[in-house]
Amino acid sequence: MAVWYILAAFVGALLGIVFLVVAYPEALSSLGGGTATGNADSAPASLLESPESGGQPGSGGQPGLSGQPGQPGRSNAFGAPGAGGFADPRAEFRRSPSGLIAANEAISTSRRTSIVSAVERAGPAVVSIVATFQMRRRGFSPMFDDPFFGHFVVPRLYTREEPNTGSGVIIDEAGYIVTNAHVVQLGDYTARRIRAVLTDGRSLVCNLVGVDVMSDLAVLHVEGQDIPVAALGRSDDIMTGEWAITIGNPLGLAVEDAQPAVAVGVVSALGRNFRRQQGSRTVYRDMIQTDATINPGNSGGPLVNALGEVIGINTFILSESGGSEGVGFAIPIDRVRRVADELIQYGGTRRGWTGLSVIDITEYVAQELNIDNRLGVLVNEIDPDSPADVAGILVMDVIRKINGEGIASYPEAREALYGSLVGDSIELEVERDGRLMPLVLHIAEL
Repeated sequence: MAVWYILAAFVGALLGIVFLVVAYPEALSSLGGGTATGNADSAPASLLESPESGGQPGSGGQPGLSGQPGQPGRSNAFGAPGAGGFADPRAEFRRSPSGLIAANEAISTSRRTSIVSAVERAGPAVVSIVATFQMRRRGFSPMFDDPFFGHFVVPRLYTREEPNTGSGVIIDEAGYIVTNAHVVQLGDYTARRIRAVLTDGRSLVCNLVGVDVMSDLAVLHVEGQDIPVAALGRSDDIMTGEWAITIGNPLGLAVEDAQPAVAVGVVSALGRNFRRQQGSRTVYRDMIQTDATINPGNSGGPLVNALGEVIGINTFILSESGGSEGVGFAIPIDRVRRVADELIQYGGTRRGWTGLSVIDITEYVAQELNIDNRLGVLVNEIDPDSPADVAGILVMDVIRKINGEGIASYPEAREALYGSLVGDSIELEVERDGRLMPLVLHIAEL
């Protein structure tokens, strides 16, 4: 019997030793002087070092160890990047503050591109325009309130206020704002009230300085303190393919927020010309094409280059769906400057004068004057001391091209000159005695 007691005691002691080995390996390690596995505190120091002490965060390998690539995609916010697993959360508290600051500064530096700087430079000068129109509408009203007469109605005219939204940009410290004419003028209606909402939340009343329907440009004026102003660039050094940024308010009244929206693309093409729509007085020439998003509400906002300079005024898009399809157009800033100066100084654009009269080359005229090519117009009258006279144009000259484009008839010649401003230079290709010669005609004030 005593033998059984001794055997049971031996088995119990053996089980207790096994339990200690399994449950308390640290105790066994400290007793035996060995190294325990599975404890993050005893991991190599390089895995817990801050970025300052060697290694590149996010490099996909173990910081501080060369030639030993880690396992990308296994790191987390608590441990060392590329460690091959999820490290001890307590490692977060062992990272030095200076290392964390350095990492954040590195991220900020890499994110701050020239586009960000350009938006910061031009953005404060962009405004949202809200124009209120008093429109006359046709409708119907019941003739009698008595239900005996049924739903008998008669037509009537009524007026109501309707808002129109767009964008604009402040171009002068005096508070002058440029926008599109179609933002503040709809057909025969001109906005009765206009206000501009600045990016700092201020809503300022605008005075309408002038509108040029032919150029689709308008100038407004606001009064206030600390008015931000956009830097204006040039049209003659714009490069196809360079970065282009549209800034404006494409959402209109849908979002009550003074901050404009930004879209980025490139300058897709330069010098795009469009024929006037039937019945329209607006002409679009030398337009800048961009694939940066332009939507309704962007009209009148600036097209900005990577330096933060305004190079155009966003005006319209070509779209089959009605939404932006990456084919937008802006008025070049050089033309915007000239039109704005005209509107500010004179309240409108001055009428140009050439002193030139032309006719179509009919079959009869061609036979009488022995003209083989009937494409072009024939000069039949020149006013003395007129711009045409000064340019050296003579009666019986045949004008073949205007600003590099061939013309076939008097309507095309008139269209080519339509919208020209006082001071514009017109390049002509004239045929005289069988020879072609270039001439330059300067538009004067009538």
